[in-house]
Amino acid sequence: MILPVLISIPHGGDEIPPEVEDRICLSPSDVFHDGDSLTKTIFGFQGQVAALLEASVARVVVDLNREPGDRPPDNPDGVVKTMTLKGIPVYGEKKGPEESLIQTLLTRYYYPYHQKLDQLADKRGIRIALDCHSMLPHAPTFNSSPGRKRPAICLSNGGGRQGHPLGNGKPVTCSPETIQQMAECFKEAFEIPDNEVMINHPFNGGHIIRSHCRGSIPWVRVEVNKKLYLPLNNRKQVAVSYSEAKIDHVREKIWMAFKLFFLNF
Repeated sequence: MILPVLISIPHGGDEIPPEVEDRICLSPSDVFHDGDSLTKTIFGFQGQVAALLEASVARVVVDLNREPGDRPPDNPDGVVKTMTLKGIPVYGEKKGPEESLIQTLLTRYYYPYHQKLDQLADKRGIRIALDCHSMLPHAPTFNSSPGRKRPAICLSNGGGRQGHPLGNGKPVTCSPETIQQMAECFKEAFEIPDNEVMINHPFNGGHIIRSHCRGSIPWVRVEVNKKLYLPLNNRKQVAVSYSEAKIDHVREKIWMAFKLFFLNF
């Protein structure tokens, strides 16, 4: 069964670009946990969806879901990172990327991903695009509400808690009916209560869905809580270890939710 969907996985990569590999002061575990760990596996439905694009570059170096002008030092968690979600300096005491290097990183890793997304979205037969992520169980240090507990699933379209426009002049990236229907499908597939599948909370959008939703194809951001498949210890990430069985289970539940959604879409 080939679903008529475009899947984007922008934060599943773990490759450190050669342009900065001699400056990065992070362990493989730091890189793993700062990105959307294992999303290339749990959302990697190659051959089962009409189109799929995944990034190889690590989020801790280049964040494909930020605006290109959102840069350090104004924002250490911008399009090019200088700080991890746990507050670890990406470059330690070494010099971070200067403006010319930032431009090089964007040219080689950022813009090509977005250009490819536009090309795939124009592919005949695509009916919806899903930008797929994972989230920490609790809001990180940089968040406006650090430590706040997060639901199992968050779906977002740039609107309010029911998917309706916020009244700020910014359009939603899919209809309220579409995102509400998808939320019901995730509840059914994962067999979890209403408060574990939230719409536009804690995330209500993102650069990718906002910037690419320009045509008739709706876009939805899908966030899966890492607590569903990664071991946790006192709200902190542990070493790079996980259960293949848990990964397979979450992957099966996500695919079930997608199939349920398309039965009535």
